[in-house]
Amino acid sequence: MKEDKGSSLLLVVFLILLLSLLGVAVLGASLGGAMRTERSEENVQSVHLAQKGLDEAIAAIYDRFNGRFIDPESLGSQLAGFTDAFNEQLAQGGSGGSRLDAARPFYQVVSVRCADDGECLSRGSAGSAAYQYSLVVTAEAEVDGAKRRLQQEVMLDTYPDFLKYAFGSEGVVTIGGAPYFRGNLYAGDALQLSDTADYVYAGKRRTQVSQFLFLDPMLGADGRPLDDSGWIIAGDGGRLHYGYGVSYPDGVDRYMAVYDRSLAGADGVDRDKTHGLGQRIRVEPPQKFVSIDVRSSFLDKVRDSLGEGAGKQDRTVIENVYASGGAAALVDLLESSYASRYERLGAQPALTAEEPAVPDILLGPEPSDPGGSPADPAAPGAGPDPEAYEQARLEYEQAVTEYELAVAEHERQLAEFRAGLTSIGAPGLAGSAVVTGPLVLDASVPAIDFASKGKHNWLIVDGDLELRGPAIGADEAADPGAEPGGSGSGGGADGASGSGASPLRLRGNVLVTGSMTLSGQVDVDATVYVLGRTDIRDGAIRGLQPGGAAPRKELVLIGGGPIDLYRVSSFQPVGAGFGSGAEADGQVLDAFLYTESSASLYGVGSAFWMRGGFFAKGDLTLNAVLGSTVEDEARQRLSFQEQSSLGKEKARFIIDYNSSVFASQEAALPRVSKVRLTTGPLRLLPQDG
Repeated sequence: MKEDKGSSLLLVVFLILLLSLLGVAVLGASLGGAMRTERSEENVQSVHLAQKGLDEAIAAIYDRFNGRFIDPESLGSQLAGFTDAFNEQLAQGGSGGSRLDAARPFYQVVSVRCADDGECLSRGSAGSAAYQYSLVVTAEAEVDGAKRRLQQEVMLDTYPDFLKYAFGSEGVVTIGGAPYFRGNLYAGDALQLSDTADYVYAGKRRTQVSQFLFLDPMLGADGRPLDDSGWIIAGDGGRLHYGYGVSYPDGVDRYMAVYDRSLAGADGVDRDKTHGLGQRIRVEPPQKFVSIDVRSSFLDKVRDSLGEGAGKQDRTVIENVYASGGAAALVDLLESSYASRYERLGAQPALTAEEPAVPDILLGPEPSDPGGSPADPAAPGAGPDPEAYEQARLEYEQAVTEYELAVAEHERQLAEFRAGLTSIGAPGLAGSAVVTGPLVLDASVPAIDFASKGKHNWLIVDGDLELRGPAIGADEAADPGAEPGGSGSGGGADGASGSGASPLRLRGNVLVTGSMTLSGQVDVDATVYVLGRTDIRDGAIRGLQPGGAAPRKELVLIGGGPIDLYRVSSFQPVGAGFGSGAEADGQVLDAFLYTESSASLYGVGSAFWMRGGFFAKGDLTLNAVLGSTVEDEARQRLSFQEQSSLGKEKARFIIDYNSSVFASQEAALPRVSKVRLTTGPLRLLPQDG
């Protein structure tokens, strides 16, 4: 019994010891977990406090700059002054933050500095005047020894907003059918969507039921969709509507689309049919949109063409002269008061001499005996009068000699003229040039190719500009032995648009006081301002490839008048679809097109695959379908593939937004005096930094 009691006592003691150890272990784990939880909470609190510091600093930056009207050329110096004063205030204020409670957690703004080591220079290369700047804001916070430091970038620019969209208008955007956009869409007044494309064929209005607009975000460097891309940006969230159209039978030409449904309210089947566009809407007040005035931007660039010494007084003179006398008076001013700033290329040489025709007498038989007595003209088999024949021969040979001299002189003048168009900005020459229009680029004058393409290098065309590139596909069909420029006057009605296989080359900054026409293949790296209308007919605009992994260049065309974009040679097959290769070559346009007018575009018979964007200040209408299109002459209408089974890559009108335009064309892009701010992502810095 005593042994049993002793064993029981030992067992009880062992159990007590075991439970005590378990209790201590549980208590230790609980205390450790609590400490880790507290530490984690302190880390989170310190991050939140640091972010609060960032928010306060960024709020001060926004209050000072966002939406303010500031001369773009003074923005850099104003940023430098702001950051110096802000950082000096931080230094004088000690921590510059807030002491919150007895535990003494605090946060502070460490610094606000320009991203380029505090220099506050434009992001573009020296002298480019890109008017894009970047501030880096750093803040830190500490809670019970847990210290965290955050950084955020604030970008400031004075670019107009139209360059930030794949497609859009400050007015009403109406889209019938299924184009495909990658990027953002802007609708200032209203957006109207229909699943039916409206078109005209053989003089009659027709319709074709397709699908609704496709809109996707751009992809980042990591292949993931960008958060700020693929949105409909609307000036009025209450005016975004869609509706279903009807394909009318032959002979009915009064088609009227009905936009009776709210895009934001689309759900169920309609949400799928509209491709979820109602979930991709952001509303921004129209007054936040940074617009441009084409005439004012044109005159800004005229001032830039004067060189680095030009100032506000020159800009005022330019404005006053243009307002009173128009483009002609402006060019007269430049060629007289600022003559040393420009190379004067004159008018494009034209061959006015005509090749002499062979006289009839020289086409017949020669005289039988030039030295003998004149033959009786009535005699059988008598040849031409020897004296008359000899006189005609001498006169013809003289005419041929004079013509050949005229051709040689014309070729010399053309060579000199071509050299002038390819030496703008060269050392030792004036930075800009003036040419008397019309200026025609064709096989005889195949290029505008600047020696230097900077802020102060411009070609001013006093009149019209016409680019007659070889027709699409002419490189395969052209005679390999043909010599570009072997004939043609450099401005004749027929030109030489198809005689050379090589595309025209347009590289530079151009101001056109008249209108512009572009057709055929043109390789581009250019910004062009056109005061008149622009006609792009059967154009293949391809950006020059700078080499390496750098993206292709593009054309930025800013027009004060309407822009007509169409193809006479239509019905191009879409093949495997967008990005598939050969089929895309003929319809690709590496271009941003802006018109101060309204515009109507079609991707029904024609196919346009743009890498860039299209924007109109006025109303903008687009009708487009999917797949290949063929003519049905018997029914006097077009025949389409089954639309419901086709994907977005088969769209006949595609715009793939090109964000590299700011870097490619920075020197020549229009500038505005209203500053726009955007913020980048938060970045957590290492604790030792």
